[in-house]
Amino acid sequence: MATSPDSPGDPTLNTGFLRYLPEKFSRGILSLQGILLISMCLASGFQGIFGLTWLKFPILAGMILFSLLVAISGSRVIRIFLVLGLLCFPLTFQYAEDVWHTLNEGAVRAQLFMSFITAIMVLREPAFRSQLLQAAGNIIVRQRQGRRVLMLLMGSHLFGLMMNMGSVVLLSSIASSRDREKGATGHSIAQRQSALAIVHGFVATMMWSPLSLALVVVLSQVQGVTSSMITPLGLLGVLFFLALSFAVSQLEVRLRRHRPELASTEQEETEMRGGASFLKILMRVILLVVVIFSTITAVSLGASVSVPVAVTLAIPLITFVWLMIQAHGDLGICLRGPLANTIFRTLPSQSSEVGILLVAGFMGPVLVALMPTADINAFLHSHHTPPGVIVLVAFFAIVAGGVVAINPLISVTIVLGVLADPTALGIHPLYLALSILGAWVVGSSLSPYTSVTIVTASMFGVKSTTLALVWNRLFGAIALTVCAGLIFIFGELTAIPIP
Repeated sequence: MATSPDSPGDPTLNTGFLRYLPEKFSRGILSLQGILLISMCLASGFQGIFGLTWLKFPILAGMILFSLLVAISGSRVIRIFLVLGLLCFPLTFQYAEDVWHTLNEGAVRAQLFMSFITAIMVLREPAFRSQLLQAAGNIIVRQRQGRRVLMLLMGSHLFGLMMNMGSVVLLSSIASSRDREKGATGHSIAQRQSALAIVHGFVATMMWSPLSLALVVVLSQVQGVTSSMITPLGLLGVLFFLALSFAVSQLEVRLRRHRPELASTEQEETEMRGGASFLKILMRVILLVVVIFSTITAVSLGASVSVPVAVTLAIPLITFVWLMIQAHGDLGICLRGPLANTIFRTLPSQSSEVGILLVAGFMGPVLVALMPTADINAFLHSHHTPPGVIVLVAFFAIVAGGVVAINPLISVTIVLGVLADPTALGIHPLYLALSILGAWVVGSSLSPYTSVTIVTASMFGVKSTTLALVWNRLFGAIALTVCAGLIFIFGELTAIPIP
């Protein structure tokens, strides 16, 4: 669980079995977790960029030690995941055809996801401390409701590119406190639309951002699709998703305009100076995003490595430079303050989330190896199943899995494992990749069990099920209907002839 901007990444000593241990020992476990995570992240970057293959074994040992530590300090959910991960070993030895290849593939994916998400979390520290982003957040929540929703969609998306879940914490805390000052209740239309705008803006980053785990997973499993191919189309998908979210919010206002609270939000005037300031700040935020992504691209092209590998080294470097700028070039202040906070507080506070992704990354290839993939593909091929129907079933399976608490990382890995050779079924790889990303985005916005939903709901004082399944039901119904139609139509338009 992320923390407030004033204390980014403050881990609790009351989770897991830490509550039963002496405080000094508990802090030692948390500190060791932070050291392990940043060390494995940097080692993964050096391994991929400089070809230091021998680092694979220390990293593997580090992942095992980290798993043991997080079993002690983590939540009940991560312990369940760890047990499921352990069960994969006997199942693999019993049923997999190539045991060591399967286990090695699982370990490689676990390392990639662990190091990638660690790098992203490191970037939250300077972003949380940025006065630029704080000022933008404060300006956003002072707007009239219609403009506020639009700005929250844009702000959550742009901030999410740099801060990951930190953007959700920042904007949710500012927006919810602002509404409470105005006397709005947790069930007012203003609260509802603000919360949903934050969720929708954030999850849309999965469609195109090189800092998105969703994009990493899809690119690693759909052969023949590159980030340069998917990014422009992903951006179009983002514009469509955000426009749909805004349109639904305005439709909801029209449907509920007889409610008293709507009149008060519609009468609130915008501060012209605040609006003008936001445009200036927005340009600076966009410039910051361009600098970050350009650095990642330069490292990726210069070292001839994939974007996820480049992220594991480029993002820590960007973070250090950004923190040094904030510390006015004082290395001592930077080391003792924000860098120490990153390693010993921010990273340990997210150890359960990292552990879940690590285990899910390992389980994916194992579950795919245990499934009768060849039989499923033969059945689909023999029955001449249209590509649009196949992908549509996959889309709804991923969305439904998120609603019933199945981690999208696992469901997407299984789906793409079954559809490992999409062209043999007449499915265009790029069409498949975009459809799966769309399923991940929509499923994340409708699931009560994703981090973004849980954090946003807690900030606005409601249950995550209320936010995802009640407040979001109109958008969900419209989004699922529109996406289903587009997936089926483009499935037929892009179908590849099967010999």
